Amino acid sequence: MNHRLPALALTVAAATSFLAACGSPDYEYVRNTEARTAFKVPIEWTVFDEATMLGETTGPSASTPDPIEWLVGLDGDPSPSRDHVLSLTTGYDTVHPQGIAGVYRLSSNVRDRVNLSVLRNLILPIDQVRDEVGAEALNVLAYDDRLDEDGFQGLHFETQVSMSALEFVLGESGGGDDPPTILDDDYLHINQTAYIDPSSDKVYILAVLCSAECYSRNRGDIDTVVNSWAVIA
Repeated sequence: MNHRLPALALTVAAATSFLAACGSPDYEYVRNTEARTAFKVPIEWTVFDEATMLGETTGPSASTPDPIEWLVGLDGDPSPSRDHVLSLTTGYDTVHPQGIAGVYRLSSNVRDRVNLSVLRNLILPIDQVRDEVGAEALNVLAYDDRLDEDGFQGLHFETQVSMSALEFVLGESGGGDDPPTILDDDYLHINQTAYIDPSSDKVYILAVLCSAECYSRNRGDIDTVVNSWAVIA
């Protein structure tokens, strides 16, 4: 029997090497079949569902109209928390990627007013920062407002925003009425895509953001998340 052990050892070693080469997947898909949208995220990130994001234990009241068709939060922090996602308490300029994906139904009186400006400012008051502080508070890295995917029209942009300017606009700076000084400022980096469906009934959005330093460090993963997002007509 001993003469068979080397062959067995080689077989086991080959199998182990094959499994190690395959490894565990680096990404997992986040899907919503009803909304017909999906994207992939690094397996190390935490995905929070709608109830967790909204702080609900049983979901919204059946008697209350709920415009949210789908909502998930993303947190790349090794110690994940819902409070890391789009929270001024912890700061938008987190040291780990955070984000949000959602589908929102529009009421009849809102759908007529949805335009590119609304899509641009769904997550952060980009236009308000520009108007109240100045264009120097923004570093626009990419912008395309002519997206058209099977009738889904929208925009994509990637920009860095001065944190002091953002806090000033949101009323969190506590510095009076004078615009902030943005020299040597910390910057938030956001990558956002938003669509309106062909019937103008729904808005689809995906945004990933964190500090400029965090974004540079995690650019590969963030770009993979944003570029993998698919909305199917």
